Order: sequence, then C-alpha cells, then structure tokens
Amino acid sequence: MDRRVTILPQKLDILARDGENLLALLRRAGLGPDAPCGGGGRCGKCRVRVEGEEKLACRTAVDRDLTVALPEGGEQRILTGGLAVSGPGEGFRLAFDIGTTTVVGYLLKNGRELACASRSNPQTAFGADVVTRIRHAIHGQLEPQTRAIRDCLEDLTLELCAAGGIQPGAAVFVSVVGNPAMGQIFLGIPVDNLAKIPFAPVMTGLNTIPAKAVLPLWENAGLLNVPDIAGFVGADTVACVLATGMDQSEEMTLLVDIGTNGEMVLGNRHRMAACAAAAGPALEGAGIRFGMRGQAGAIDHVRLENGQLRCTVIGGGSPVGICGSGLIDAVAAALDAGWLNSRGKIQTNDGLIRMTGEITLDQEDIRQVQLAKGAIAAGIRLLAAHLEVSLEDIQKVYLAGAFGTYMDPGSACRMGLLPLELEGKITAVGNAAGSGAKLLACDPDARERAKAIVENTQPLELAVLPGFPRCFAKSMRF
Repeated sequence: MDRRVTILPQKLDILARDGENLLALLRRAGLGPDAPCGGGGRCGKCRVRVEGEEKLACRTAVDRDLTVALPEGGEQRILTGGLAVSGPGEGFRLAFDIGTTTVVGYLLKNGRELACASRSNPQTAFGADVVTRIRHAIHGQLEPQTRAIRDCLEDLTLELCAAGGIQPGAAVFVSVVGNPAMGQIFLGIPVDNLAKIPFAPVMTGLNTIPAKAVLPLWENAGLLNVPDIAGFVGADTVACVLATGMDQSEEMTLLVDIGTNGEMVLGNRHRMAACAAAAGPALEGAGIRFGMRGQAGAIDHVRLENGQLRCTVIGGGSPVGICGSGLIDAVAAALDAGWLNSRGKIQTNDGLIRMTGEITLDQEDIRQVQLAKGAIAAGIRLLAAHLEVSLEDIQKVYLAGAFGTYMDPGSACRMGLLPLELEGKITAVGNAAGSGAKLLACDPDARERAKAIVENTQPLELAVLPGFPRCFAKSMRF
C-alpha cells in the first residue's frame, strides 16, 4: 500500500511504500537532510518534524499518510574563488569541482571564467564523510548517489549556461575533478576498490570520452577523466598541485586540503609525495554536538578576551552552532585559558567549554577534534620524514579548500593541527581544485602536466607505515 507524504515548506506530495524509511524516501526525492552518520541514528542531525513532533528521519517509518516539515537551514557559505588562472581553450567549456560537502561549477569562454555557480553536495544525505558513502555505495546505494550528483551537475550546467546566455550544447569540453570516491560515484563506477587494501585507484589514465554518455545535455562536449594519484588522493589534489604550480617550483612546498579526508602533498619540481589522512567530518562541523556547516548562525571565530570567549557569528545574530573554523579557534582559546590540558582533558568545573548561550563543547567533542588534528599533523610529519626533510626546510605552505581559507592559521598552529614550525609560511589558496579544473578544461599543456604529476608523485599509505601509530598518538596531544 502506498502512503502519501507531504513535504513542507515545499508543499510537495511524495508517494512512499508502506513502512519505507523516511530518510530513504527523502533521499530518493533529492530532499535528504544532512545525515553525517549515514543514517545510523547516532549523529541526531537528520531531525525533521513529523505531524508536528520532532523525530529523526533515519528512525522513522512511513506507516501512514504523513506531513513532514524539513528544517529551514541557512544558505551554506561555499567557497568558489581560488587562484587566478586562464588557458588557451577556444569556445565554451565547463569545469566542476565535486567536493565531499560542496560542488562548484564554472563556465569558461576562450579560457576565461564567464560564470560560476555552486551547490551543497546532495550526497550528504548518505553520510558526511567519504567512508560512509563508500559503505552505502557497496551495499546497494551506488546508483542513488550517482543520480544525485549527476542531477546536481545538470542543475549547475543549466544555471551556468543561462548566466552565459548559451545552450548547454554549445559547450565543447567538460572537466570534472574530485576525490577518488566522488569521481567513481559520479561516473557510476563501483567503489569496492576503496574499501579494501591496497585501496588501488581505478582512474589511472587521462582520457576524454563523449560527455553525453554521462549527462545527455552535454551533447557536443568531450569529458576529461583525470587520473588519481592513489586510492584516497584524487584528481582534485592533482588540480590543486596544477593551480599552485608547486610541480614547477624549486621551493619545498606543502599543500594541505583539510576536509573529511585531508589530502597532503609535499615536494617540489624534482620530487613529490602525497598522502591522505582520514580526519573525519569533525572539522566540517559534523560529529560535534553543536557542530554545523559554515552557514548563517554558525560561530566562525572565537577569541579569548579578559578570560571570556568572544564569538563572531556568520550573518550576525544569535548562534545556533559552531562550524570548523570556530571550533579550531575555540580549542586554541581554551588552551590559552587553561581550560584544556595537553592530553585534551577539559579542566572546567562542569566539564564544558562554554562559547555563548547554549553552545558548548564537551569531552567527546574535544576527542573528535583530537582524532582529526592528530591524523592531519601525523600525515605532515610522516611526509617530511619520507622525503628526509625537516619541517623547517618547508618554505611554503598552501592551504586549499573552504576550511583552510576561513581557518585562522595561528589557531591551527596553537592547537597542533599544523606544526608550529610552519607558522608564518602559510597562504590560503581558496578553491585551488576548482582553479585546476579550469586549467584542465582549457589548457592541453596542463593535461600533460597532470599526467606527469601522477607519474612523479609517490603515494604513502599512512596506516601501513610502521611509525604511524606512534606519530598519530603523539600528534593527538595539544
């Protein structure tokens, strides 16, 4: 028997199978709320109102006709700007960066940006982190995730082309970059290879296929497949290296893209090594009790003034949660105030770090931050050890992505997310993956450089390195 579910505020009626899981239904309709834990009932983030009562969508069965009100979320702050690039490509071209959390698209004309558009990645309804989405894809949810991201790119294409005053068929070339999981899911390629050792990539060659085979509205374009460096270091990292030019520089340079899966590359034109650290979603607000994305109502910066924490809130007004940049500031400030010890134990009387109003951090929140920062910091140290360079030998540090752009480098070094030796060398480069995607769409020389980057970059699998457990444990300390 079918049940009718009315979704508010859209006033949309959807037919559900009797007993169907509400989160699964909302995913199917492209309306899935954030579910950082993937629908396991642990994170409490997929709250909706069912017949006026607050419930978790992942723990609700549609056993009768229902009215479901979705939460009204503020618009997410999505980073679209990056490094200034241009190429010789003639005509109209499209470039996309599929991030785990956000998706950004660009329309290019004769090698220069004509329009830009962005969306939240709809796959967040399947989990905040890559590992959770891989697990869902392996257990029958590959096609829904593929459909969700293709629908997203189709919407972005229509928006971009409308802004440029052209039809989608006018585009002659499309480049898409993302981490290996995002790339394979977009192309509909099973991700079993990313769930077992040796995590070997399947996207190993740079080639161009008819784009209409993936999205019919790209009817006259070629789609560039960009190779991955390793199972968890993907085409988006290749694009970042391209955009920063570190593959052509003599200076020892560290590139860090901090997200749910932090990717790092260290080296110069002579040699490079790369790794990925499973930082988890804590630094993007998930897995934290009052964590949220960088959107209206999120505490984005925290300072210690006269023994009190002073917070700034995106959009002003009262805070409703804290995003990653605010989280890093809050931990650094708590360390300065003596409310946290070096082991991460909260020293306040009530066991809470209070920001403002009801927004607090508890011991489990700190533990999640320690796990994330430990993974990133250990990755940086082990890359340096592999290349036999000291942290002092690193001359430049590029922070890519939204988190790196909005984060205070001083706070990051104070709490050990980045080693103290790197302070003063750090530059935020914005959406470098998007900048690299634009280069790949327009410049044949950039595609040759991309192949060389993949061939000349040695991937490190941190988990199997003998020194990783000890380095990780040490890096968790503040």
